[in-house]
Amino acid sequence: MELSRRSVLTSMAAAVLAGALPAVARADTGAPGLWVDFGGATAPAPGYVRVGTETYSAQRGYGWVSAAGLSTRDRGGDPIHRDFVFGTAARTFRIGNLAPGRYRLAVVAGDLTFGDHITQVQSPGVDGGTLPELSPSLAQFGTVTGTLVVPAGASTVDVTFGSPINNWVVNAITLEPVPVAETPRVAYVNAAIASTWGPILTSPDHTVALLAGHRARAAGRTVASTDLARADYLRLIGSGIDFWTSWQSPAGPIIDPYRNSEFQYSTPAFAHAAAALVAYAGRADLVDAAARALDHSTRTLADRTAASAHEDFFPPMIAHAIRLLAPHVPAARAAVWRADIDRFEPFRTYRAGVGGNNWNLVAATGEALFQMDGLRDAHHRFAEASFAGQGDTFDPVLGLYLEGPLAYDHFPRLWAGDLIARGYAGPYAAELTESMRRASIVSLFMQSPTGELPAGGRSAHHQWNEAEQCVTYEIFAARALAAGDAELAGWFTRAAHLALGSMFRWVRPSGEMQIVKNWMDPAERVGYESYSAHSQYNLLPLSMLAIAYEHASSTVQVAEAPSPADVGGFVLPIDPLHKVFANAGGTYVEIDTAADHHYDATGLIRAHFAGHSPQLGSSDSLVTAPSYVLPAGAVTAPTTGIGVAWQTSPGTWRYFGELAPDLTEDAVLQRGTESAEEVTFALRYNGSFGGGVTAVEERFSLTPEDVRVTTTLPGYTGPVRRVAPVLSHDGRTPATIVVDGEEARVWQEEDGTSTSTLVYRMHDAETVQVGAAQYGNHNGLMRLAVGEYAAGAGADGVTLTISAHRDVTVTVTTRSVAGTVHLVVRTRNNADVPGDVRVTTPYGTRTLTGVAPGRTVATTFATRAASIPAGLVDAVATTADGTTATVTEAYEAHTSR
Repeated sequence: MELSRRSVLTSMAAAVLAGALPAVARADTGAPGLWVDFGGATAPAPGYVRVGTETYSAQRGYGWVSAAGLSTRDRGGDPIHRDFVFGTAARTFRIGNLAPGRYRLAVVAGDLTFGDHITQVQSPGVDGGTLPELSPSLAQFGTVTGTLVVPAGASTVDVTFGSPINNWVVNAITLEPVPVAETPRVAYVNAAIASTWGPILTSPDHTVALLAGHRARAAGRTVASTDLARADYLRLIGSGIDFWTSWQSPAGPIIDPYRNSEFQYSTPAFAHAAAALVAYAGRADLVDAAARALDHSTRTLADRTAASAHEDFFPPMIAHAIRLLAPHVPAARAAVWRADIDRFEPFRTYRAGVGGNNWNLVAATGEALFQMDGLRDAHHRFAEASFAGQGDTFDPVLGLYLEGPLAYDHFPRLWAGDLIARGYAGPYAAELTESMRRASIVSLFMQSPTGELPAGGRSAHHQWNEAEQCVTYEIFAARALAAGDAELAGWFTRAAHLALGSMFRWVRPSGEMQIVKNWMDPAERVGYESYSAHSQYNLLPLSMLAIAYEHASSTVQVAEAPSPADVGGFVLPIDPLHKVFANAGGTYVEIDTAADHHYDATGLIRAHFAGHSPQLGSSDSLVTAPSYVLPAGAVTAPTTGIGVAWQTSPGTWRYFGELAPDLTEDAVLQRGTESAEEVTFALRYNGSFGGGVTAVEERFSLTPEDVRVTTTLPGYTGPVRRVAPVLSHDGRTPATIVVDGEEARVWQEEDGTSTSTLVYRMHDAETVQVGAAQYGNHNGLMRLAVGEYAAGAGADGVTLTISAHRDVTVTVTTRSVAGTVHLVVRTRNNADVPGDVRVTTPYGTRTLTGVAPGRTVATTFATRAASIPAGLVDAVATTADGTTATVTEAYEAHTSR
């Protein structure tokens, strides 16, 4: 590759130093001159004078002609390099009381924590006319040296500092007599970059116990396959890309159909995903579209004119797109892409500061890929500096990324995981590798049995949440298989497929996805953040799926094995993210103990059941003033999840979900039973919560059939309510809500097919009703189920049970008869009308006709074998009113005795 100017200077003059930088020595000649150490209040280097922003005086003999706009900074370190003066507009430093003659001028410029300065030095009488500019990288210091002449009759030298980007810095100046002229020269030295990493390589590894527990609980279990495979990544990518090609402008950018302009990183994401189809699906028809998108992406990145100023997200997508597409285009075109990458300076192009938020980590992984692919000088320090500064955002025990929102825990990790999986061995590879490994395992235990990423904070409920899981889990399935752990590989493969299956639920008839988990018109932006768009949040997940597809290449033959989301048997507190997860046999809850009320309520915010629609009501809470967009017509909601409310004064209700995070963040967890059949635990919150409530205790019991939560308000004698948000309309299909005694039942029917039914039972409530008010959240329009309890009930505890029911349920057992195995299939009709059920097993099919409501029918299938492997039973029920429901149940291997 052609080296940039920075690369040449670095290669020729930079010395990478293992320790601290050497001090700039003063020549002790006794001759007239000046040695200036610029900065603030710290002591100057020996033999130097300290100058901050003092203006020139003849008596002092040095200073700034004008100090307007000048500032000082101190980064710590040795006296010369730790601190400096910087400015934006050109400013002149004057040195007086000089004798006529020739002097050597040396200027030191650099910054230990930023690499975005360019310093130009000008002074009259310089031998050779001009001095080279200084453009040091982060933790790099440049020294420009030249000679100048103070003519007869003069006694001052003016040194002017400026910058073509209005950002210059100066650490030191030395001026001393020399006998002869010298050629101007520049030298760079690199300082050590400070690491912010915690002890991830030596801290206790809790994933060992997590994996051992799941290995024991999963032993001998089977699970119904998702029937998804590696090729399905390309199927979903192809569906989306075929839609978005019609929204590409002739110059290459993707135009958002609702914003009517290019937005954020839609175009490089399109380039990458389309390139994957070219490379792996033989889609030669997409070469031109992909190449035009990549032309535009590399050019706008290099020019720092990316759409919505989102350059930081371009690098990994561009790196992958160039790698995949270059073999399919003329060499000259690919050379332009490479030249675009080479011609920009990372420290001055990307928007986020080094060591900053997820933006910086994404940019750094892309820059590291550029280096690995020969597109960036291997000695460039952007990736190293970024990884060094990112360390303190990773949890030093769990490896999670602690920016706050759950989506932005996993988002930076997918890019770092991809980098590691592609063989990155540069600075901080060990720390990144161990963080990614631990966090990937922890994430398995946070995943919903429906495949969804946990809710919590901004960008939740977007489809890219699941796509990022696909990447992580495919990467670590491959690594587990390579390490000889096929069982762990099966768990990761299963988790990846669960996430992919969740995404397929939201494909629109036009081929692209709903970007948030509702069916509202995308023009209404329901559930969108201010930065959400139909284009970038459709194409971002397709780019992610292209990465997942590549990493799944070695695990094509790995069978899905029951993952933690399927089996459960655990309570998992994630204290840094104030979350508690629990799962028993595929019944799953997520609790936020200190919620951000712009997005979530405090308390139980999610209850999911394996095989059941998660959006019927127990997937998202309500908040009074959300930062995301609500459906039109939604009224102001109370801030509540699945919780309780109590009176603080007559007619005024305080919802547990609205309690401020600083009141609830010290919740105390008490563990109970933890098995796949039952999980019990309690959370206690202590504080002054209003209305005389000084504590809230919630006791949870999870089984594969239901979630039971009993909430106690010790000492509170007033009236209390149980509350639960339930779906009213998702934008396509209304929900049916029926109240029957203590129960509220919710389901949807569409095209003759009924979803499962969620049942909310508020035990011993005086009344249960579902209000008419239509509230909004990410999933659409909601209503609030309310159970009213008499005064004093809260002190004893009020109980809610949530269960998921189908029109038909199936249980399968095995038994031995005369030395052979028989399958016994029990089918129950849970509908309110009679129906027919067709039962299919590997050993035959039977149809049960006219099964009455509430009746269970047992059917025996003779296998004629002494031993059978694990398998599946399918039951399809058709009720008298024409609706159908399908259920699949697994059974374990059995040997007759």
